[in-house]
Amino acid sequence: MRVDTIARMCIRPHPKCKTVFSRYLSTESPKPFESVPGLKALPIIGVLHHFIPIFGTVGFQKNFFNMFDILNKKFGPIVKIDGIFGRGTMVVLFEPGDYEKVYRAEETNPLRPGVQALDYYREVLRKERYDGVYGLTSAQGEKWRDFRTKVNPALLKPKLVKLYAPGLEQIAEDSIARLLRFKDEPKEFSSEITKWSLESVALVGLGNRLGCLQDNLPADHPSQKLMYCSKTIADLMFKLEFIPNWNKEKSANFKKMMEMYDLQWDVSEMYINQAKKQIRERGHDVPDEDQSILEKLLAIDERVAVMMANEMLLAGIDTVAFTVTGLLYHLATNQEAQEKVRREIREQKSARYLKACLKESMRLMPILPGNLRQTSKEHVVGGYLIPKGVFAVTPNENLSKSEKHYVQAKEFIPERWLAEKSDPLYHGNTHPMVTLPFGFGVRSCIGRRIAELEIEIFTKKLLNTVRVTWTGPPLQVITKLMNEFRTPYHFKFENIV
Repeated sequence: MRVDTIARMCIRPHPKCKTVFSRYLSTESPKPFESVPGLKALPIIGVLHHFIPIFGTVGFQKNFFNMFDILNKKFGPIVKIDGIFGRGTMVVLFEPGDYEKVYRAEETNPLRPGVQALDYYREVLRKERYDGVYGLTSAQGEKWRDFRTKVNPALLKPKLVKLYAPGLEQIAEDSIARLLRFKDEPKEFSSEITKWSLESVALVGLGNRLGCLQDNLPADHPSQKLMYCSKTIADLMFKLEFIPNWNKEKSANFKKMMEMYDLQWDVSEMYINQAKKQIRERGHDVPDEDQSILEKLLAIDERVAVMMANEMLLAGIDTVAFTVTGLLYHLATNQEAQEKVRREIREQKSARYLKACLKESMRLMPILPGNLRQTSKEHVVGGYLIPKGVFAVTPNENLSKSEKHYVQAKEFIPERWLAEKSDPLYHGNTHPMVTLPFGFGVRSCIGRRIAELEIEIFTKKLLNTVRVTWTGPPLQVITKLMNEFRTPYHFKFENIV
């Protein structure tokens, strides 16, 4: 047999791989972006007619998961939405290989669009206050990269556990004592878990407790104002970002949002100034490993330090509260898994199974339904030419619950994160871009290590002495800007010491 014949046999792709190879290695000219299937806009009303209940292509949906599911079934792996939600054109990518290609090509200076109202507040309305330092939420390009470069060492250091664990353990104990007191009043859970989350993030971000777990907390206590701001901003964000308004900046909702940002800044600044005063009074002879995040950042750039502390108090409350609530729900409705976590805690083993439970819970109930980038250049994806300036969306929640990517995808099975490679459950059989609860690449969540630490400590403290059960219907997710749970909660806490 001739050598060239053997070579052709060796490199001939397997029939099952043909479609994969053709998708990514095709030499055909890309099809124009206008030919991508999806929701077409009409003059003046844009794509609103597609979301009319019953009659629209998509109809009214309570969350993005349902919306993306309908789009995927109707239009396939790539869907274009013309000018949705007051933004530019959006393309939804359902193939992990497609959005991996876009995300990796954009990794040098990735553009992740922020919240328009917050961008306006920082860059226009209160421009003089921020002086060009817009934080991780609003900054783009070199300003974002400069900010992230400065805060990375302080927030990603491995010794965070040693520094904050004792304080977080005490906060967890205080919070659990309150939960046990309200164990027959599910309506109190939301308030209590939010207070725990705020008290925890303040300890990490400022080095101090705020006192929001004290009894008979006054309605005008500064911590109450922060929690009120957090909830109100989340509600208004949905109305301002996703409901079209042709005169948005003069609307009552927009004015209310600016008031909330002012109040949140004022209260945060008060707490930050208190923390700065304590740091100054303590002096500079503090070992590096004992310096708080705020203290480290103040030594680098005071404007960056203040902004980072503010962002932690702005973005770190509801996100952690949502995530720990999802974890407790899955453990409450899967008692065998809860018992495994409890045995692991009591035998003082590493938290491998607890970490697997957290990963599995975030796979099923992520705080964000997907990830977003704005293209800074052209990309050829799935045979189409995607132009610069398009919003590329990855519906990770949908992919994470798909049988195409996970065995028993809608079941809570923490073992998939611990399984051997030979096991069909093994998570490594899935494309690594499918489940991204903390985002991807250099714009991934900087607070991941802190959030996981807070949740792990709280869950260990709780399950060591308390059995958690769920007494109501399945917990439902609704979407505003982020995912939220429909209340009331139906947890029951039973002391088992």
